This record gives sequence, C-alpha cells and structure tokens, in this order.
Amino acid sequence: MLKVTEAAANAINSLVTKNNMPEGAGLRIAPQSQSSRSEGIGLSIAARPADDDTVLDAPVGAKVFLAATVVYELHEQQLDVEMLGDGDEQQPRFFVDRRPKDEV
Repeated sequence: MLKVTEAAANAINSLVTKNNMPEGAGLRIAPQSQSSRSEGIGLSIAARPADDDTVLDAPVGAKVFLAATVVYELHEQQLDVEMLGDGDEQQPRFFVDRRPKDEV
C-alpha cells in the first residue's frame, strides 16, 4: 500500500486547514483523465472520499483517498513532498517515489 511520509502528511493537513475543509477531508489521488491513464495522476483536496476510494490514515491524522484505479499502480510507493518558495509563500510539491526495499 502507498506509504505517506510525515512531511507529506503535515502538508496535507496544512492544505486542508488553509482551504477550510471539513473534518475528515484529505488529499485525493486519481487519474487526471477518465479517458486515458497516460495523462498521469492528479491530486486534489477533497471533503470526502468517493464511494470506491481506498482511505489511508497517514501520520499526524492526515487522510489520503486513493481512486480504485490507482491503488495497484501506487503499491510499494511513497508519497512525499518538497516545499517550494520562501517563507509564508511556500507551496507543496507532492511526488511519488519507490520505497526503499527495506520498507516494502
């Protein structure tokens, strides 16, 4: 299953709070297009998971919702984040990377 780093979980919680989302909201990962998986995956803040989403409880209480079509694709992967910008203007850039073999 997808692992979420603590840094990514903190960034998710920050986005949920900044966007005034209700309790239980989280980051949803789903295909960017309904017609083609070649367009990659998209991330968005969602108030709740879709009916067929897998819900991950990440560190520090963050929630991640995986669309059914990406669960297998993200198996043995890790969601992490890097912050871009300066000071209060920092923006998160999430990325998925293969987990080290000792964490699989």
